[in-house]
Amino acid sequence: MVNALPYLLLVLAYGLLYFYHQYTQSSIHRTYIKIVCVLIFVFFFGFRGFINYDWVNYYPFFNSITSNPLRNIETIQMEPGFVLLASVSKLIYPSYQLFVFVCTIINITLLTLFFNKYTEKTPLAFLIFLCMNGFQMSTDLMRNSISILIIINTFNYIQERRPIPYMFWCLFAASFHSSSLFFIPLYFVLNRSYNRWVLIGIFVTANIVYILHIPIFREIVSLLIGFVSPTTAQWIDTYLNFDATTGSVLSIGYIERLLTGVLMFCYLDKLRNIRKDNDIFINSLFLFLCLFLFLSEFRTISMRISTLFSYGYWIIWIDLLDCFRYRNNRFLFILFIVTYCLLKTYSNNKNKLSDYYNVLFEEKNYTERLLHFRQYYYDGAEK
Repeated sequence: MVNALPYLLLVLAYGLLYFYHQYTQSSIHRTYIKIVCVLIFVFFFGFRGFINYDWVNYYPFFNSITSNPLRNIETIQMEPGFVLLASVSKLIYPSYQLFVFVCTIINITLLTLFFNKYTEKTPLAFLIFLCMNGFQMSTDLMRNSISILIIINTFNYIQERRPIPYMFWCLFAASFHSSSLFFIPLYFVLNRSYNRWVLIGIFVTANIVYILHIPIFREIVSLLIGFVSPTTAQWIDTYLNFDATTGSVLSIGYIERLLTGVLMFCYLDKLRNIRKDNDIFINSLFLFLCLFLFLSEFRTISMRISTLFSYGYWIIWIDLLDCFRYRNNRFLFILFIVTYCLLKTYSNNKNKLSDYYNVLFEEKNYTERLLHFRQYYYDGAEK
């Protein structure tokens, strides 16, 4: 409970800001609330210390950067845009903490631009963002987060049928993380109104695969593995065996995904009428749910791939509130969102590696935190 407490307080803070946002009718007060949402985010994540996992890789990476940006791009095995960003940050001031702050400013700028386009309920959007992979994106996935947030700010080009600027920004986002290339063919997929019953059929199939543990992905890999080298085949087999899921089928997370899918299909027509390009978010959420279920036999793979479409939650959950006719239903759904987000925040951040500290008030050096990381990571306390 102690390790998760700062994260729970952050979620509660955004929850309280949302209720005040709904209570007040003053546009000035609502603007102030948006500013407070941004400042809280920057304070919490921009000044975070060595928490969670990926700093173990990013800190040595930052220290390996030289004063020659072009040389860094040539020698460091990482996407060039991210390497260039780190190089410029280090030239300005050679501090890893400044680099973390810069990445946070980029993230919050892109995130705020996105929310301003699609919702007025900014505090609730921040709350849902944090609980639906936002904590992970803001601490561990430094490259992925920038690339995803760039991509979601270009969806207006899909609606406007402007493929050239959309492809350009996809390539630019790929300079921070190559997973953004996956969004290039999605230009032709996301903004379409697919038949409700086709979507329901795929969703039902995905649930059957999940519940019965049907190894679809493993079978596909087995068919393709004969076309790669023996070394690569052995690596793939080792990784798949290591990443195999052994958890319970009927978890709280699965019940949430099932409920989200059912609500989305029940209110599909209303969701499509909220805004012109809402099919983008409906289809993205659908991809999230189905990819997670189809790939559930491998925990890391399913989480990493489905994370690309987490933004569907950030918008559709808020849109569902506008679909409910009765006030009591809206209240119950808000209660569900807050309760689930608190439970998920606690579950994901109760381990020792999530032990939060803020560098403005407490300083811990890399060696100290690395020893802490190795102790609890290899003891399995992260689970």
